[in-house]
Amino acid sequence: MSNRLAVFAVVVAALSLHTVYSPVLTSLPSLLLGLLLGLVVAETSLASPIQELCGLTSRHPDKVGLDVIHASEKGEGKTAKKQLDQRVMYGLQHAFLNLEVTGWWFNMGLWDKDKVPAMRFQDACKALVDKVTSHLDITSSSHILDVGFGCGDQDVYMAQVHKPARITGITIEPIQHHAAQDLVKRTPTPGTDINLYVADASKLPQFLESTPNLFASTTPSSDRFFSHVISIDSAYHYNTRAAFLKNAAQVLAPNTGRLALADMILAKPAPTSGFGLSIFKTVFGAMEVPPVNMKMMDEYRQDLVDAGFVDIEIECIEERVFSGLATHIENQTSRFGGMVGPGVKWTYSALAKGLWWLDRSKWLHFVVVKARYGPPPSS
Repeated sequence: MSNRLAVFAVVVAALSLHTVYSPVLTSLPSLLLGLLLGLVVAETSLASPIQELCGLTSRHPDKVGLDVIHASEKGEGKTAKKQLDQRVMYGLQHAFLNLEVTGWWFNMGLWDKDKVPAMRFQDACKALVDKVTSHLDITSSSHILDVGFGCGDQDVYMAQVHKPARITGITIEPIQHHAAQDLVKRTPTPGTDINLYVADASKLPQFLESTPNLFASTTPSSDRFFSHVISIDSAYHYNTRAAFLKNAAQVLAPNTGRLALADMILAKPAPTSGFGLSIFKTVFGAMEVPPVNMKMMDEYRQDLVDAGFVDIEIECIEERVFSGLATHIENQTSRFGGMVGPGVKWTYSALAKGLWWLDRSKWLHFVVVKARYGPPPSS
């Protein structure tokens, strides 16, 4: 946008506000408000500092590209940004044509501290899936139930790595189900049949009863169980997690069925009364985590025992989770912040700060859990 057009936009905005609000506002405040509004959206050198002060990023496609330059060439990027207002033919508008989505991964990831910040998000997510699914005796006859499959990337990945006979996935979010269905349709997984559904993690037995085609028609009803139930970075959202564990046990093959989770629990006791308890409930409620799910290690292990699980292994891996993801988020917002709206940028910036706080405070454990459903082996 030229300076002349920018000035015109400012004047129009100011006069429009004056016309609409003149019965309420005096002419000077409305004019100033319109001027400020115009500067927020205008593409001028005068507008840029005001946009930065307000935390707003210019939406001009060329300046979006220049935001990328800023990450590595701050001096050259600023110079080019000034020159942009003087003359533009194509600039960096073609940045949009080069964007490519290689996946919709979304878990906290397992980060290699020696490779952060160069480690890709997708690779960290895959590393967490590998951590959860290793040593589970997944074979070509296995039937895995993945609870909270995200957008399906982890199911396609498990199919490619472990090649089980079937993967059945459920999620509570229809939009993620739609994205996952699209991914599965266009990604070959020879030897593995992937079927995805919208269902509630707290109602697994009902899901099994209402979806009889989950198992081969020749399978006796007494044998219609899953060999594995997996939930990666999701179980702490279930209402409640203790109920989910009992339901998972009911749909697992007795004695041989395996449970595997990536989950979060408390490392320090929760407040029990007063203002501290109110804050505790508010924070986890805002994260859509039922506060009752936030338990200490001993209580968590007891929930697994009460559900009928044995051979329980719980490994704390938060030192390779919170700080790695926080670093990645900061790098992404620094490099590509101009490509998203301020609300998204602020949300992820706040998330990064929260993750750093968790890493320093040692308040939560991020755990990998593995267990078997059934009685302990006879001695």
